[in-house]
Amino acid sequence: MATSGNNKRIIVTRPAGQADQLIAGIEAFSNELEIIHQPLIDIVPVADDKHSALLRQRMLDIDHYKAVIAISKNAAEIGLQWLDKYWLQPPVDVDWYAVGPTTADELKRELYPVYLPQQRFDSEGLLLLESLQQVQDEKILIWRGIGGRETLAEVLRQRGAEVDYAELYQRRQIDYSAQQWQQALAEQPLLLLSSGQALDIVEQQVPDLAEQVSAILVPSERVAEKAKNKGYKQVLVATSARDQDVLAQLRNWVGL
Repeated sequence: MATSGNNKRIIVTRPAGQADQLIAGIEAFSNELEIIHQPLIDIVPVADDKHSALLRQRMLDIDHYKAVIAISKNAAEIGLQWLDKYWLQPPVDVDWYAVGPTTADELKRELYPVYLPQQRFDSEGLLLLESLQQVQDEKILIWRGIGGRETLAEVLRQRGAEVDYAELYQRRQIDYSAQQWQQALAEQPLLLLSSGQALDIVEQQVPDLAEQVSAILVPSERVAEKAKNKGYKQVLVATSARDQDVLAQLRNWVGL
């Protein structure tokens, strides 16, 4: 997009292939915004080979679990691909959970019903659900990427559940040079982040990030609290990570 001194710049940091619709939505409501797509991670699915025997067994045994929780859209998408390989139909008597609406939308392509928090779309929000309060001796499987927060599993185990992971993908950090960041941040842009990990990645590469952006937009209260504690001047919180919710916050920021 063309730029001018009055234009506002937005840096979109979603992975390649996951930002196109959002960028198109931003372009649709304003032609006075400059959009830079600067992905922070690559999502690399775990291959179904001899090294993934444990993951394969978890999928084959998925009917042994009372509940399956997908903690991201990537986890839901890749988990369903694995499920389709080993199950002609989704197993019955399994409760399906999503951390938020974007993840739930992905699961609902093949599964129903899908349970999710009503307000806070993170692990803490999931843990408030009534159906996850009394889980003594229940087996729960968490679909996620390799590594990540342990809060959800730790609390469910404290409540008496037996929790396993199906780690479905790797997140590979993308590094940019100081010059690349200097160019991207030249006009005090709004930085659109998808997670707390995304914030950590940028701060590793730009230590004074809080001074280089006019605002950041994040998808949850947890990440917002983290950013506020780090001194960011303006922290915008989307209702969820869905495109329409992110766009709604961006409209407010632009003043439309």
